[in-house]
Amino acid sequence: MHYGIVRRIVTLAELIEPDRAQVWTWFFETHIHALGGRPVELAFHGRGQEVVDFLHELLARTKGAGNVTPFPRRPKRQVGLQPNGELFIDSGAAVVAVPGR
Repeated sequence: MHYGIVRRIVTLAELIEPDRAQVWTWFFETHIHALGGRPVELAFHGRGQEVVDFLHELLARTKGAGNVTPFPRRPKRQVGLQPNGELFIDSGAAVVAVPGR
């Protein structure tokens, strides 16, 4: 599970219910019949975006919700050589030796 989805769900829910304790109670205990589970279950099973979409639909129905925009996703980290990676590129030696091999 990507923990950013929990942040997005909770932050959207706080736009509906400003009491953070109530939001966490909702997140852990309320079954959303339309989605077939509690928000925490859905988030942990890769269906968190469905909860986000559900909350956006609810917010769109409320007065003055035209200014609600989805959170931008955090950019993914670049995978590749680390800053000192070029020190080991042409080396024939093992960086870590395994005893007995």
